[in-house]
Amino acid sequence: MDGGPYRPSTARYVVNTQKAVEVILWLATAKPGVDIYHVVKCAFFADKDHLNRYGRPVTGDHYEADVYGPKGKCVWGLLRREPEELLALDGNGPPPFQVQDNNGWIVEPERPANLRLLSKSDVECLQKALDEYGDLSFDELVELTHREPAYAAAEGGRIRYEDLLDRGDPLWAEKAADLAESAQHTVL
Repeated sequence: MDGGPYRPSTARYVVNTQKAVEVILWLATAKPGVDIYHVVKCAFFADKDHLNRYGRPVTGDHYEADVYGPKGKCVWGLLRREPEELLALDGNGPPPFQVQDNNGWIVEPERPANLRLLSKSDVECLQKALDEYGDLSFDELVELTHREPAYAAAEGGRIRYEDLLDRGDPLWAEKAADLAESAQHTVL
């Protein structure tokens, strides 16, 4: 990813890496045989849905407009065992899941998600994302995510949380201003 044009975002969250681990575990437990692509996309759609319905994302991941659609840096990094994300786990050992790259990049949980770290609304939005997008093909998800207004607006760069808000919402400007003011102080 070349980073695309820079578009400053006024709403920036501090990603909750441990919560991202639980999101991965929840999705992999709820849909045995789920692949990394579907985990990344369901996490994105859950963050977007939660932001619009409850005023905050689930994990606060940093999304890039990747060639195959929105890609959360933290969730992707954990799935790929990238050092930066592993360091963010603060010495809690390796992530409690495996990615079977010889079997379609399937995510296999080693334990269930810790539901004390996921709110009821987090799980609600994760379930909705899994129900709506979990059975779509790779190509269907690529096409769908490329039609996302926030993806298009990012022009190959970072997706702004403001652009994830529903533009049809009459309170869009108020919600965008609230995100700008509160995002960096929000505990996810």
